[in-house]
Amino acid sequence: MHLFILRHGEAQNFAPNDAQRQLTQRGEQEVEQTLLASLNDMEGVNCIYASPYIRAQQTAQIASRILRLPVTRCDQLVPDTHRADMVSFIESLRTGSMAGSASVTPLLVSHQPLVGGFVDWLCGLEYGRHVMGTSALASIEADLIVGDCGTLRFIRQP
Repeated sequence: MHLFILRHGEAQNFAPNDAQRQLTQRGEQEVEQTLLASLNDMEGVNCIYASPYIRAQQTAQIASRILRLPVTRCDQLVPDTHRADMVSFIESLRTGSMAGSASVTPLLVSHQPLVGGFVDWLCGLEYGRHVMGTSALASIEADLIVGDCGTLRFIRQP
């Protein structure tokens, strides 16, 4: 399975609560730049899943426009999701595609600390090695969604 993990763009510092923080203009621009720079690598992406938080939804909408794919809201991609829940979600995508004819290549739009820790765990890297700044995009190949079984193809930062 090939998967892409995108951290949301730079967001406002303050909002009534964390889930309502919106992207800044800089955040929008950096997300677009990262995605456009990675467009050739993302040729096979066929679905976009995003955290319900506003900044992740806004980031996913930029990806949706560029990739011409719809966005599906995914509660398993919020910042405090337990890794096991994210693994179960990704496994459901992978095994669900095995029943159909097409393989799934998702773009997952989420937050720190979830994304950096997940990339390190899946690829068997030292924990904390990839903090993933805002608008960072990781590309991973993994036959199984199990620790130390993925190969990090790249991380692009703006």
